[in-house]
Amino acid sequence: MNKKISEIKKIIKEFRNIDGDFWNYGGNELIYEILDSFNNIEWEKLKVELNNFEDYEHSIFARAILSYENDRILNKVDIYEIFFMEFVLLNHLDDSDCLLQDIMYLENIRKPKLDLLQNVKEKIKILRSYEKSINDEKMFLFAENLIDDVIKKNYR
Repeated sequence: MNKKISEIKKIIKEFRNIDGDFWNYGGNELIYEILDSFNNIEWEKLKVELNNFEDYEHSIFARAILSYENDRILNKVDIYEIFFMEFVLLNHLDDSDCLLQDIMYLENIRKPKLDLLQNVKEKIKILRSYEKSINDEKMFLFAENLIDDVIKKNYR
């Protein structure tokens, strides 16, 4: 595994039990400083390595990457693609259910891959049947319609 990715995982592990304010006001920046140094190859390796993240790492990294400023990466990577990869990979349904609130960013993926969109759609089906969901039927319908719109726009 890439040393930089190991450093990101180390930061997440060290501070994983600290609340969201820590991440918003400093913790994310620790991750961003490492991400700022990534080249295109390292970004691609990160996408592959996401499959080996622990669930708590998906949860924290998904939130961090969504707040990462596009200006900092100069179009090296699509943060929205990575966010939705994390959304799909995250097994903890409470966290996934909360992240569904950010579904509107699906439209921002520059070149959405059909399999990613289908995986997001499958995840939404799982969340819809989740008894503890904080989302109502309108939210699920909005999410499903949005995915269908993105698929139509890019694949039909």
